[in-house]
Amino acid sequence: MDARLRTANLLGALSLAITDRLVAELKEHSRQNDTSASALNVIGYAEGCTNGQLGAALQLSHSATVRLLDKLSEAGFVEVRPGLDKRAVAIYLTQAGRERTRNVVQARNHALAELIDMLGPQQRAQLDGIAETLLGHMTQGSLDAMHTCRLCDERVCPQERCPVHQKSCCT
Repeated sequence: MDARLRTANLLGALSLAITDRLVAELKEHSRQNDTSASALNVIGYAEGCTNGQLGAALQLSHSATVRLLDKLSEAGFVEVRPGLDKRAVAIYLTQAGRERTRNVVQARNHALAELIDMLGPQQRAQLDGIAETLLGHMTQGSLDAMHTCRLCDERVCPQERCPVHQKSCCT
């Protein structure tokens, strides 16, 4: 048996298990996915971003981004204002959007902290190093960074310490 393939298989299974846990934690109802939560967090990082920038960060088509913004606006989470370019809009969080984003990040942190609490300090340090190495190598630019960190809590991993943003600013 190839030990490298076993490690890859374990990483794949762990990735899916963590993703399933996070998606379940972030849903407000059964038909919802993490896209709206991701959108709110991205907008919070980059208030005034355009619909094109948001769509690129979320890897959505223009029409899917417009539908998502309509839903977020109807829910009272975002305000869409005219952009500098007549073809684009500038997107801002409302107070309700800020609160929803804060709740999403707290729920994500809680779900992940439950997993991390199963590790000792040395294991956490090892995991930090492994994650920083892999994330740094996987990042190809600023759009990659926005997509990868679309649900991150910037307060606990500020851009100046984030391996994803560090790689994106230097490539």
